[in-house]
Amino acid sequence: MANDIEVRRPINFETATDGTAVRLLTEDIAGCTIGIIFAIETLSALLMTLPKMASSAVKRAHNDPTMRITYPATDFQVELSPGNFRILTIGTLGGFTVSFSLTEELSQELGAAHLKGIGQRPKTH
Repeated sequence: MANDIEVRRPINFETATDGTAVRLLTEDIAGCTIGIIFAIETLSALLMTLPKMASSAVKRAHNDPTMRITYPATDFQVELSPGNFRILTIGTLGGFTVSFSLTEELSQELGAAHLKGIGQRPKTH
């Protein structure tokens, strides 16, 4: 049986001095401050899970399987990394950024799809 904590809002976060963990400070519905500590590996796994969780919730809330959560992109950066990969970083006005590593082939496909205004690469998993 799980002990549930209902979070009212995030407050802040602290990063361990050695970078191996993050402490997320939140306020629960009773107004108490709670610290949740994540090892960096756990935090990375959570980051990969959160978008799917939010997407599932919004689709159910609207009873619409085509509903999407979107964020207005305001900036981007493309960098060439070792191994001929491109790192595409996209940012929003609120300071949220996400980075993807792309092969040259995928980068070209993405650029072509963008210019056409439509496109999709079949999922490989």
